[in-house]
Amino acid sequence: MAREEIEDYCKDNDLHPKIDQSNFDNSYTRNKIRNQLIPYLKEEYNPKLIEAMTRMASIIRKEDEYIDKEVEKAYQEIVMGQSPKEIVLDLKKFNLLDEVIKSRMVLYSVRQLFGSSVGIEKKHIEDICLLCKRNIGNKFLIPNKKVKILVKNQKIFFIKNQ
Repeated sequence: MAREEIEDYCKDNDLHPKIDQSNFDNSYTRNKIRNQLIPYLKEEYNPKLIEAMTRMASIIRKEDEYIDKEVEKAYQEIVMGQSPKEIVLDLKKFNLLDEVIKSRMVLYSVRQLFGSSVGIEKKHIEDICLLCKRNIGNKFLIPNKKVKILVKNQKIFFIKNQ
């Protein structure tokens, strides 16, 4: 629902919503986007920008859900062991996965151990995938203080570092 529609609804129904004045302070990036960039893009390029962005977000959400399901299936095929302290994946099967699934598999495995993948960044994922691709035994990475990734004996170990 557009802001104008909400304001009209409030007027029609004699509602007096509280207005946070900080929403008009364009020193905050989010406000600058909402107050300046989006109106400019709507006026200069596409009056239905919000609708187009909403459609695109819906498509992305559906594709993301599909990829998540594929990662879960792939995980079941390559997991060799799982405990509260470590996850072991088959290195050879991991390396056969599509790059997108590999990246998501790293995040999925970390989430399985910690309930979250916070602290694992794009660079960490790339480094982990490269380590696995090189397939050099007994090499490891510690992308953050919580997790150690070890490649050994044709296996990938995600180990809690606590």
